[in-house]
Amino acid sequence: MAQIAETYEEEEENESEDRLPSKPDLITHVAVHNMTKQDWQALEPALEDPGGREVMPESMLRDTHYGSEGNIRTATKQGVELISPASPPKGSKQGRLTLEQFELDEEGLVIKCPQGHSPITTSAGPTRFEVPFDPAPCDRCTVRSQCPAYSTARTTEKSRWQYTRERVQTRTRRLRERTDRFQDRYRWRAGVEATMSRLKHQMGLAKLRVRGMAAVSYAVFLRALGLNIHRVAAFLGAT
Repeated sequence: MAQIAETYEEEEENESEDRLPSKPDLITHVAVHNMTKQDWQALEPALEDPGGREVMPESMLRDTHYGSEGNIRTATKQGVELISPASPPKGSKQGRLTLEQFELDEEGLVIKCPQGHSPITTSAGPTRFEVPFDPAPCDRCTVRSQCPAYSTARTTEKSRWQYTRERVQTRTRRLRERTDRFQDRYRWRAGVEATMSRLKHQMGLAKLRVRGMAAVSYAVFLRALGLNIHRVAAFLGAT
């Protein structure tokens, strides 16, 4: 498994198509590891490596596998904004209602359910929120089978629902991802897919003739360096 990070330049739509970029996009980080390592574990090294060479980015665009709440906190401590979509909420693919469809106040407590019903009361703990609903209107609700408040800890007196503060933070992220601002910024991540394709086919990473971590790492680093040289040469030739 090879992890690659590169720079990119945002281009304004109203600018001329033949305008030359101010600098070439360059690969700034390469890491090679076993396939047993998860993608989310690769973020911290990707921050430490450029930081040690004084090329720390202001922001990083990563896909869903890298965008855990823990990784966002890690990046923030390094002064880097991690822009990554959150994974889909549990049950959403099965048509269940999720916290994103409930109305919350500024603290994160539920004010209304998707059908407009308010909880009996609300309480906030250090790590969790609790919102009990009156079961009478819930029993008549047409979407009760998809509602997390109806199906969890149900008693004859109330339907109690608990969720964490971290879940509220994730909800905020998912709602922000629907905005045009997020979509406009995140679309630039697609450029790295072209880089991976060039590394595989133009630079020969798709079919290495070596085996072993040391030899493979050496080959990957040299090919990444080679692609950087290609890009700088093309940039200098164009300017």
